[in-house]
Amino acid sequence: MRHDSEDLVARAAAELRQPTGLSAGFDARVMAAVRQARRPSRWVLAWEWVREPRLVALSPLGGLAMAASVAALVTLGVWAAVPRGVTPGVASSSAELGEVVQFVLHAPAARAVAIAGDFNGWDAERTPLVAAGSGVWSVALRLAPGRYTYTFVVDGTRFVADPAAPRAVGDDFGTPSSVVTVGRGTMDQGRAS
Repeated sequence: MRHDSEDLVARAAAELRQPTGLSAGFDARVMAAVRQARRPSRWVLAWEWVREPRLVALSPLGGLAMAASVAALVTLGVWAAVPRGVTPGVASSSAELGEVVQFVLHAPAARAVAIAGDFNGWDAERTPLVAAGSGVWSVALRLAPGRYTYTFVVDGTRFVADPAAPRAVGDDFGTPSSVVTVGRGTMDQGRAS
């Protein structure tokens, strides 16, 4: 019995050692597929070109002019986002399903700013503000009519009340917070509608 199994194994091994014949164009098809897979698309090449670091020589005066241009563009963008007749801080404009409320905080040393309030379940990670330049952080939210309490969360650990809005009274958790009232024609943040 042992001799039969050894013979069977030997015959199977001999069969497996035999070269396998491939079709005539197999090698050519494989190499063409490899060459095609290695060739990046034009979009990939363009993206790589854009991302490639380059050395740019700039005089101090040219650098100052470029920085002033960027600062002017950012400032114009921030002021253009705030409706006319409203100072930065909390500004609102009417909309069908509530109002768009612009929350703005000047925090030049911040690495990240978010807003937490009763409109987002006090989730400090749910509503990040976008850096608009020069230390200005901003986000626009659509809020249904009502009175909302909120706070800014700077760098994930520091709670800051909105300096441009009324402070919330009777805060249960000791967190500095502010109040905004959203309603028909209401531009006063502290009064209930």
